Amino acid sequence: MQVRDLHVRYGMNEVLRGLELDLPAGSRVVVTGPSGSGKSTLASALLRFLEPGGGEIRLGGVDLRRLGGDQVRSVVGLLTQESHVFDTSIRENLLLAKPGSSDLKLWQALYAARLGQFVEGLPEGLDTMVGEHGARLSGGERQRLAFARLLLADHDVLVLDEPTEHLDEDTARALLADLFAAAGRRTVVLLTHRPELVPHPTQPLVHLV
Repeated sequence: MQVRDLHVRYGMNEVLRGLELDLPAGSRVVVTGPSGSGKSTLASALLRFLEPGGGEIRLGGVDLRRLGGDQVRSVVGLLTQESHVFDTSIRENLLLAKPGSSDLKLWQALYAARLGQFVEGLPEGLDTMVGEHGARLSGGERQRLAFARLLLADHDVLVLDEPTEHLDEDTARALLADLFAAAGRRTVVLLTHRPELVPHPTQPLVHLV
């Protein structure tokens, strides 16, 4: 995936101006900047929720504007600071990503997200109800469940938009290390204003201002 001379407006403001970004397959790319610098705007553009006003984003050498939104989002997945957890069981939350998945696949995703041991220790296991907005889980557990769901969907590119925003430093640092490790062969684009918590990226940090 490549970003070339990208200009994106959000409302009346041009938030991104002339952004250049290389996202080689399997890389770990960190984009940092203060609130309002355009991190979430970039995430929306990478998933084709927002259209560029200038420049281009290329996926597999093809301009995103030539691809359907669903086609883009079958390749590029998103984890946000408020990834939604539904008021149902852990199993059903995971199956939203890939209906019909076997229990083995669900457990593999949970263990990859470092949540498997926790779920195995619950009396109802996969059938444990998580409550409204995941109220029966901690903030870190909710993000790990959302990440397990993202892994199960098996996108090639993962966009992580401030996934540790509401977590304490130790929990955030551990989550980011596990996210980078669990992503495996996938490309990871991490958007964060807390670069000091990030494991070693494979590319130089990109700073938005």
